[in-house]
Amino acid sequence: MTIIIGILLAVASFAAGWIGYLSAIARMVLGVLASIALFLASTVIGAAATRTIMDDTIFMTEIHSVLQSATFLISVAYLMVYGLSRIALQAVRPNAGR
Repeated sequence: MTIIIGILLAVASFAAGWIGYLSAIARMVLGVLASIALFLASTVIGAAATRTIMDDTIFMTEIHSVLQSATFLISVAYLMVYGLSRIALQAVRPNAGR
């Protein structure tokens, strides 16, 4: 399963990087989606941390509720693909974002 996930991550990152390489508009859209994903992931983490503090529960067990959130998992998955594609794009075309 780890190999399949790694292959899918590589393929998705390559596709996102290629799309960003071809179009400045697509690169901007991918960046906006990454900003939204980061906001959503941060919101889920913040809500879980706040709930842990308010309920006065044991931090290390309660905070894992973050991993049950589909919003968090999808957001972080997109951020991984986006991050890898931007790193690859920067390596291939150093002035692509400027």
